[in-house]
Amino acid sequence: MANQGRFNPVLITGVLAIVIGGLVMLDHAGIFYVGSLWKLWPLFLIIFGLNGLLSKDQRCKGGGIIGSGIMLLWGFLLLAAQFGYLAWTQMWPIFLIGFGGLMIWEAMRKKPMNLPLTSGTLRPESVFSSVEKTITDQNFTQGSASAIFGSIELDFIQANIAADSAVLEVNAVFGAIEIRVPISWNVVIEAGAVFGSCENRTRAPLPTTGPVKNLIIRGGAVFGSVEVKN
Repeated sequence: MANQGRFNPVLITGVLAIVIGGLVMLDHAGIFYVGSLWKLWPLFLIIFGLNGLLSKDQRCKGGGIIGSGIMLLWGFLLLAAQFGYLAWTQMWPIFLIGFGGLMIWEAMRKKPMNLPLTSGTLRPESVFSSVEKTITDQNFTQGSASAIFGSIELDFIQANIAADSAVLEVNAVFGAIEIRVPISWNVVIEAGAVFGSCENRTRAPLPTTGPVKNLIIRGGAVFGSVEVKN
């Protein structure tokens, strides 16, 4: 499934890693002094926040909009603080005002009808909270999970993938997402991490008479973690 109408977080992470690595090499060689460029690290949050806000899928989801907005707002505040435009004590009131504005806008905007779980979709969101879900859907095809300053636990042990593969988009920002899958599933990680981790701790699928079911994990973790196990 192609990621249409959004940035590719894995591509962005790779490009930024190459740029940062190149600048460090130039600094060590005495050709270019990076100096205050390290203060630009909040740009990671801004990029991933914009990625979420520009995503067509996120625009249909409440928690995704709020989470991406918080990421974007927090990135700008940290960037301003790094360059001395804001004191740390000034950041929290501005953040609370921005967070309140996001909540009001989300409450007032028109939203499409949520798809039921039996349609093969899953969309839990956690913002400053924790979510635990046991999925028993026998026709799972795609879904997403967003943990912003929170945690999400998804249990797919009793679930089944409809076709040969399914896609789960993850977004962990200062949060954690833990996914449990059946031993017969093969997990493919296509997610990126910035000051975080995306780990596949599953064992190899057991031999079966039918086709192997693939769960593809996409998205990213910024100061957060994504862990898949069985």
